[in-house]
Amino acid sequence: TFFFILGLLVRTRDISLLVPGQSFLLDSVRFASKKAGSSCKNIGGNSPGRRYGFKKQDGNFVHAGNILATQKVMRYHPGAHVSIKRVTLML
Repeated sequence: TFFFILGLLVRTRDISLLVPGQSFLLDSVRFASKKAGSSCKNIGGNSPGRRYGFKKQDGNFVHAGNILATQKVMRYHPGAHVSIKRVTLML
């Protein structure tokens, strides 16, 4: 059983001990006055896209050094006179 005495929430094991004028044992119990705050983290899922894909299409005029496509894994393999820089196909 819980009681408020002098602003504290106290618990007693036996209600018969709460008679005025008698000595009694009270177990005082304190609860959190504020809710525990959460940490501030960037949870993810709101990051911008990586912009993978073709940068130049078939029939476009390109110069040496232009990026033709960006890819995460080796999906499109280079042809003649095309180099690979990481996973970027360059002319």
